[in-house]
Amino acid sequence: MPQTSNLYTRWALEMRRKEFFRAGQRVGVAVSGGPDSVLLLHLMRAYAERAALLISAVHFNHHLRGAESDGDEGFVREMAASLGINCLVGGAEVGHIARQRGRNLEATARELRYRYFFSLVDQGQLDRVATAHTANDQAETVLMRLLRGAGTRGLGGIHPVLDGKVVRPFLGLTRAEVMAELAARGLGYRTDSSNLDTRFRRNKIRSELLPLLTREYNPEVVPLLNQLAERARDDELCLERLAHERSRPWLVREGRQERIAVRALLELPPALARRVLRQMGEIVRPGASGLTYAHIERLRQFAAEGQSGKLLTLPNGILARREFSWLVMTQGTPKPQTGNDFCYHLTVPGELLVPQIRRRFRLKIVARHPTDPAYNVGHIGLDPLKLNGNLVLRNWRAGDNFWPLGSQKVCKLKELFREGKVPQVQRREWPVLLCGDRIVWVSGFPPSQHAAATAQSPQMLVIEEEPLPLPRAETE
Repeated sequence: MPQTSNLYTRWALEMRRKEFFRAGQRVGVAVSGGPDSVLLLHLMRAYAERAALLISAVHFNHHLRGAESDGDEGFVREMAASLGINCLVGGAEVGHIARQRGRNLEATARELRYRYFFSLVDQGQLDRVATAHTANDQAETVLMRLLRGAGTRGLGGIHPVLDGKVVRPFLGLTRAEVMAELAARGLGYRTDSSNLDTRFRRNKIRSELLPLLTREYNPEVVPLLNQLAERARDDELCLERLAHERSRPWLVREGRQERIAVRALLELPPALARRVLRQMGEIVRPGASGLTYAHIERLRQFAAEGQSGKLLTLPNGILARREFSWLVMTQGTPKPQTGNDFCYHLTVPGELLVPQIRRRFRLKIVARHPTDPAYNVGHIGLDPLKLNGNLVLRNWRAGDNFWPLGSQKVCKLKELFREGKVPQVQRREWPVLLCGDRIVWVSGFPPSQHAAATAQSPQMLVIEEEPLPLPRAETE
């Protein structure tokens, strides 16, 4: 069996140029038993001697084809043993799991297979895993995504490096080159019968569409589709960086939410605006935003046309809302408007915890003179002598009226909230203080005209607010 060939020499030079591997690394070669992975294992074994790598074979048994799947596993174990290579084997009942989840069989198989590969790296058994995807696999992937309506990101196809843990050393080789090299080396391999089932879209593209395009339209369609994927990846990387840089001055992160000025978003070119929204979604829901092109377009339209307070529910628990001139994205579901009503009687002086809004209120009586700290920081409090009635702290209710100090008339609180740019989702829980049946204080606004302390008031009632710490489970 030849250890070197023209194909091996060319491929080894490409590996050194791309710097997929560093001396001393432990590299797992994903081997299904099929022709591509068999050749990759043999080439990697020869390359490892020159590049000072420690090679292991890695096999994942999907248990989809009964004895045939077990036969693949046995074949890989025997081949690894004959080459003096360690063999790592994982597996899962993919069919059962896919049915339980109600998911596509191929997608479930890929997810579980890659989860195993990643676990080997994360647990320190390997530094990288190499898979045997070829230029033909790349062409098939690009065609599949093109037919689904993918944009630049999707047309990037199979990336040469995935999360720094998985590499694809064979993307520069066609399947025809692989088969010719296998024949020249006299290497045997397994045939996966499921790859012949044209009910699977990839198999149909592989056996029907790609040969048709090659035969009838362009014999170079495989390398051309690979070039398209490479250009798409380069373009996407550039646009992603540009979107991040252009949006950075306008983005605000507040706890678990992202917000951006709507005007700044809409002034961006659509190509950048779409990427900004997708980036926001991935920050709000790392690794699982699930935002498709259609979702992003709905979100762009919502930002342009939505009224303040409007909500838009997106996949995976992402919630978008308009807050005046801001677009806000956060996790969670809309809260029922009646879920956090509260009403408490107050004593003065005193302290009150309101768990519904996670706030603490302190009511203090202070002397009304220039040396008092509250006076010095500019607090305008209530005059205790003007508060002739029971004090009740409750949340805002529709129809509430208030006459704030400095205003010429009684106003609806709803209008004051709008002028003060209080987000609509916060208004229902906004605290107000009543004396009898009259509102004398509203959080964030001046006290009422008829109950405010004046220069002649001997004392002043000051209301202080502070947030309560989040429960431990919500901070982890």
